[in-house]
Amino acid sequence: MHHRAVLSSFVLVILMIACNMPGSMPAADATPMFATEAPVTAPSPTVAPTATLLPSDLAFTIDCSALEAARAADCETFISATRDKVYPILREVTGVSLSTCYEEIHYTITVDDPAAGAGGFADGANITFAQTYSVDLPEKYDVHELLHSTSQCSGALDQHVLHGMVMNYVYARLGVLAPGYFVDRVDAVELNDFLLEAVKTSSGSILADQCRGILGNQMTIAYFDLDEGAVATLYRLTTNPQPATVPNGTLVATWGSEDAAKVQALLEALERDFNYPFDVAACGY
Repeated sequence: MHHRAVLSSFVLVILMIACNMPGSMPAADATPMFATEAPVTAPSPTVAPTATLLPSDLAFTIDCSALEAARAADCETFISATRDKVYPILREVTGVSLSTCYEEIHYTITVDDPAAGAGGFADGANITFAQTYSVDLPEKYDVHELLHSTSQCSGALDQHVLHGMVMNYVYARLGVLAPGYFVDRVDAVELNDFLLEAVKTSSGSILADQCRGILGNQMTIAYFDLDEGAVATLYRLTTNPQPATVPNGTLVATWGSEDAAKVQALLEALERDFNYPFDVAACGY
């Protein structure tokens, strides 16, 4: 397939089924849609490894009754690793203890996609996954949907904006830099270059989708450009946004009034606290 056609298809995949894969830039399997053009380089870890973090403060359970009995061991691996490896890191960076919102986190694994166009989805304490995107994967744990549950608990900006940044942080802690999990900077930059050109001639809902994609990709790029401590700061400020300026009409039209305030606070913090201005006039940024 022509490279530009691949990018175009990839944009649609991101906007339509962003919850299918463990990383924030999903594909049909663990192989990236286009080849990485430079070595993957994650910032050097600056926080304690998982083993030194506090254990889970709530139960994690899993229902694999729809699968063959032989998959029981994979299901146990999946839920244990999510509870003991992923959650402590995610709680450390987001500052969100899920026990403040939920009595337990319950996973249900289905044979087929649990909803049209979605291999997984989170509804607060309840997370549902197709086996293809959970227990069948090389890394048997969940970061993506658990981050949705975390943001639903905290009220932080979601719509996948901070997924690339936060998930890269978690995967780097876990030592997982493989395509399909850790998003490489060059891929995020290439996709954003494509979208930045596309918004020049777009309008309506297509423009809004592209603008949301641009901000999400830029935050993934910021993971590499800023100090790693920025991940926690930027995520947490969206849980109680205090923007100095009222969001403009374009932001409100794209994000809705509640999330527009979170986006405005995020944009202000990038420029004020990190000297990292981000300007895309077509999107109101």
